[in-house]
Amino acid sequence: MYVEAEKTIKTSRLKLLQAIREPSNLENIHPFCKENKVDKWPGKGSVDYVKYLNGVKYRRDFIKWDETGYVLDIGVKRRLAQVEWLVEGNSEQSSLKITIKPELPYRNGIIKWFAWNLYIKYRLQSYINNVVKGFAQYLDTGIRVPKNNFGKHSWYS
Repeated sequence: MYVEAEKTIKTSRLKLLQAIREPSNLENIHPFCKENKVDKWPGKGSVDYVKYLNGVKYRRDFIKWDETGYVLDIGVKRRLAQVEWLVEGNSEQSSLKITIKPELPYRNGIIKWFAWNLYIKYRLQSYINNVVKGFAQYLDTGIRVPKNNFGKHSWYS
């Protein structure tokens, strides 16, 4: 189970990598982020916190950090999902692909299947599409993405 969103951006791969590695970068690019506080930065072992517009707060633990991007675990007391930010491209254009692999709390396989296929997958896909759009918009304009810029989200607005 996973969702992913990808966007091609007219900027170099190195500039895109630099942008995703900025401390507190979600405050500029994320349409549902109220604040993004850094505890430890940069590199593997980095830790930051994302507070959403609705007050929900998650910890992000960066478990991989290399020339293609990074992988992080996000959650509160336990991992809710693993998220990969992958950057590809060249000196003229690049792409950002974000993949979310959630860990659903349901032990019953039937309940898990229905929850994923009838609800969670669609809410999560809408969310990640908006995050990638926000990132591309910020890189194009240099202007902080307004809150709920692409519409409200039932989980995070």
